[in-house]
Amino acid sequence: MQAGQVKSDWVRAYSAANPMEAELLVGLLQQHGIGAGLRSQGLMGGIGELPLDALHTPVWVAPRDLEPAREVLKAYEAKNDGPDWTCSECGEVNDPRFDFCWQCGQAKDDNNATG
Repeated sequence: MQAGQVKSDWVRAYSAANPMEAELLVGLLQQHGIGAGLRSQGLMGGIGELPLDALHTPVWVAPRDLEPAREVLKAYEAKNDGPDWTCSECGEVNDPRFDFCWQCGQAKDDNNATG
């Protein structure tokens, strides 16, 4: 199922910060066998011009998938709560949700110092 194929009885599972995060979360849920989608991505062109809360994008799932989806999303949020980490290869500071350095591609490992 592609993002956007949301049925009328689906429920909101999460409010993503922006359409890009919402797409990421739809993919994450689909990797866990949970059908997920977005209803609208029409505000994407407003990034930089609209207030940040106007870009919040709901992620929708079937009612029967709401609890499993929330478990996956809870794990996603927990992963994002950690400290930034510094790449042991290039010294770039990375967001905690990145498993690879965005600058050089080095995998996050025990040798990476937290920032």
